[in-house]
Amino acid sequence: MDLLNIYKLMKENNIIFSFKGAISQEILVEMGNQMRSHLSVNKKFKKIFSVFVELSQNIMHYSDEREVTNDSDIGIGIIIFTEEESYYTVTSGNLVLNSKTPKLTEKLDYIKSLNAEQLKDQYNQRIRQNRSEDSKGAGLGFIEISRKSDNQISYTFDPFDNQHSFFTYKVIIIKE
Repeated sequence: MDLLNIYKLMKENNIIFSFKGAISQEILVEMGNQMRSHLSVNKKFKKIFSVFVELSQNIMHYSDEREVTNDSDIGIGIIIFTEEESYYTVTSGNLVLNSKTPKLTEKLDYIKSLNAEQLKDQYNQRIRQNRSEDSKGAGLGFIEISRKSDNQISYTFDPFDNQHSFFTYKVIIIKE
């Protein structure tokens, strides 16, 4: 491993924070503390932090690469926070079964097509829906992320192996 090149790459890409591995609730809290220390005086902190938590929870709950122990089953992925001159980015990545990508693509494209009012309506509609007992959420994560970022999102699915794609989800939050 060439740590110097990793360091240079992170510096060139203005990476403030990154984590690759199994994301448990404890890890999420620690990562949140790191972000809080960097951004606590920033007026966009709540939006950035909310997006960061949602993306981390998506990895934790939905990544198809898992770390299974006697008392836990958590997702593995990567999350990166960067700062540019006029915006911040929070980008996540994790493995997804190829069989899941069409449905996820349809869902994400639909959310991207919505304006602010439609996103708000979808959010409120999902809040009111009953969810199944085995559900990990109300399906609000991507909607909430789009609302917080003024729908400044992009995603890709890149081939990883015969069964998986690497799902990258990038969120831009304008500094103003």
